[in-house]
Amino acid sequence: MIHNPFLSYSIAMVTPFNEDGDLDKGSIQELVDYYVSKQAPALLISGSTGEQHSMTIQERAELYHETKRHAQDNLLLYGGVAATVTKDAVILAREAEHAKLDAIMLGFPPYVRPTQAEAYNYVKAVCEATTLPIMLYNNPPRNGFNLEVDMLLKLAHDYPQIIALKEAGNPDHVKSTKEQLGEGFKVLSGFDASIIDYYEKGYEGITSIMGNIMLEEIRHIIKLLDDQNRDQATIELKKISEKINLIFQIGAIKTIKFILTRQGINAGYCREPLGKLTLDEQEQVIRTFWP
Repeated sequence: MIHNPFLSYSIAMVTPFNEDGDLDKGSIQELVDYYVSKQAPALLISGSTGEQHSMTIQERAELYHETKRHAQDNLLLYGGVAATVTKDAVILAREAEHAKLDAIMLGFPPYVRPTQAEAYNYVKAVCEATTLPIMLYNNPPRNGFNLEVDMLLKLAHDYPQIIALKEAGNPDHVKSTKEQLGEGFKVLSGFDASIIDYYEKGYEGITSIMGNIMLEEIRHIIKLLDDQNRDQATIELKKISEKINLIFQIGAIKTIKFILTRQGINAGYCREPLGKLTLDEQEQVIRTFWP
């Protein structure tokens, strides 16, 4: 049986770029040191929060290797893999294994909206290219594609290395899906603000965006939920809900980078068309986080 490395709490790491939009390799080390110092259990690198689809295949491979070089074995690393062209996803999967990452989160091709059969072949090609454990990422709001439950079950049956799902679509099938796939199969969320409700629907953790700047707070909430202490988790989440709402209102990635940089951790810039915070937005964030 394949060991499942997907923890109930991991952080969807931002990717640092310089002002010209180039990958800022020096800041990768600074970010990794920050996560290690905060005792982050695991990082998801090159996911949506890492602006993966703004990067070339070579840049994403460099990010895998640079992050692993600095992290060593101090925390688990999951490599975000997704591409419009299957052969590029295969290259990324091989690079993730070559970089000695612990697992892959495999997203579906954005924009092109494959059929279920085409999605099967896409996943098949990646599974046959790597021995790493895989978490599929179903994200219909961003991709325009929804992995149907029957196809998920078929893929997990045909490729036992598929041992987790990050479900950003309909959460109502999660409990029944897990019953069919067994206790070893994990379903994770990416929505910090809704995590308590998602646990009620059968989810078992999160790849957290807010964990970038509220690492201890989110970890505490997830621990409470893992211990089935929903009431206290609700209280703790309410304490940070104003901050979470403001971050998503302004724009999550650029706001998180601003907060990290203001704390002395160089998280870099976003790639256009994402921009910087306006002066008014900066003042809002400062008033909320440093009243």
